[in-house]
Amino acid sequence: MKSELIFSGIGGQGTILMGKMACTAAAKKGYNVTLSPTYGQEKRGGRASCQVVISEEMGSMIISKADTILVMDEKSLKDYENKVKEGGTLIINSSMIDTKATRTDINVVEIPFTEIATEVATAKSANMVALGAVIKTLDILTLEDAKDVIAMKMKPELVEANIKALEAGYNFK
Repeated sequence: MKSELIFSGIGGQGTILMGKMACTAAAKKGYNVTLSPTYGQEKRGGRASCQVVISEEMGSMIISKADTILVMDEKSLKDYENKVKEGGTLIINSSMIDTKATRTDINVVEIPFTEIATEVATAKSANMVALGAVIKTLDILTLEDAKDVIAMKMKPELVEANIKALEAGYNFK
């Protein structure tokens, strides 16, 4: 079993945090994980992305085509749409992306992360809405796994709001 994920967006959107949380949840279940973050060279507003591989066996951490790709901004959609495996899932932040995906051989899910986060918690929880949507695409991680990581890694006063945001993303449509 192997899942390859890419999270991409603008610095400050929490793309690296989402990757770390997915890795932590998978590692707690005994899977081998790799996280390969990439940061743009700009001080603010630069690209931030990460590649995550979750597997029963150690293997390459280089992803040529991913099972699930989450794009948080317009440029990420342009850069990563063609890196989704045939039959894979592309999750689009429709709060920030107006362009439609062009591929018909993948599952495209558009979710307004910011609007949902604002309804259930705070706009800053948009990344947890996104993480919930990603977790839903995985066979190896559950919503409970992600909730446990939130409870373990976040400040106590942030846990409840972020779990609500995670659930909202997971349960979207």
